[in-house]
Amino acid sequence: MPFFDAEGLVLPEEVRPRAACKLCDRSTDAAEEVICTLRRIAQRDEPVFKCTAFVSIYGILNDDIIK
Repeated sequence: MPFFDAEGLVLPEEVRPRAACKLCDRSTDAAEEVICTLRRIAQRDEPVFKCTAFVSIYGILNDDIIK
């Protein structure tokens, strides 16, 4: 399904998942697919990808454990 932004037509297939997306537990959730795609489209030209919905597949990292 194509999306439209200020620059015109955007095909989601052409917007590749970012590295953070591959480490996100929500990447396999069908209910999150459209929202994740819209986030990637909105930030496709940004050098740093920021996702407030990111949930690591490794769980929460505790600073006490990392030390």
